[in-house]
Amino acid sequence: MPLEALEVFCNVARHRSFSKGAERSGITQSAASQRIRVLEEELGVQLVDRSTRPLRLTAAGRTYYQGARKILDRYDRLLQNVIGERRELRGDLELASIYSVDRSYLNDVLEDMRHRHPEVEVGVIYLHPQELHDAIRSDRCDVGILSYPDRWPDLAARPLGDESMALVCHPAHPLATRDRVTPQALEGMSLVGFDPGLPISRDIQTFLRKHGGHPRVARSFDNIDTIRASLADPSLMAILPERTVQLEVDRGTLVAIPLEPGLVRPMALVCRRDREFSPALEALVNCLVDHDQRIMRERNRNSLCTTGTNP
Repeated sequence: MPLEALEVFCNVARHRSFSKGAERSGITQSAASQRIRVLEEELGVQLVDRSTRPLRLTAAGRTYYQGARKILDRYDRLLQNVIGERRELRGDLELASIYSVDRSYLNDVLEDMRHRHPEVEVGVIYLHPQELHDAIRSDRCDVGILSYPDRWPDLAARPLGDESMALVCHPAHPLATRDRVTPQALEGMSLVGFDPGLPISRDIQTFLRKHGGHPRVARSFDNIDTIRASLADPSLMAILPERTVQLEVDRGTLVAIPLEPGLVRPMALVCRRDREFSPALEALVNCLVDHDQRIMRERNRNSLCTTGTNP
């Protein structure tokens, strides 16, 4: 079976759509449908269930997709090894992220990828943690960004930098002028939190209980954007990863106050343990890691400047 047919099938399977798969393959929808019918006839099995929208793979289709994707990734790697830098990277990748990731960080990564590798198409979907796990396991997504990585038998996690958490509030909030804030200082105040089922919510609540903090949870949301927007109300506060509000802090619309004691959120990249990285996927992972390390270096430099300590 020609590699072109495998690529068409994988694009259709990935996007669960003949039209989107055909677009990524550079052919018409009817041509994509015909190629997969020919493939099914040659194999003697049905690969795609066309009776549902979005379409679904059959059991045989899922097995074939996993094998075909590995073949294409290995062939991509072979070409890269033979041709090297003379070959422009191509690919169609899907990145999953939890809702509470720093969107500006992701936007910077995607912009850098477009600049470095314009023929690599990277889609981003935002999911709850369990949905992200399922998307990686089912090959709907190539790699994911999440917090509080666990030990999984079938998923591998590559640590990213820990994110420092801070108390975030409007400049008119009663705590806004403090240099540091202890959990006890939050007693009875109105906190905008994360939805209770999220790991970040459980970690914040454990931190507060451990250190004697008992704020009143006024509202809860599943994403940082909504929490951040709600802090236009001067009576509200939130505990958020500090770098996710850096733009607002620089503009003076929000204040981020260090917690005493400190609290961090561990971040990681996650993928299937059996995933063989194509050159395009490896480039995306390297780009994510490079940007994270750059942010950590800038944070360390800023910390040294603030404390007046020489490196």
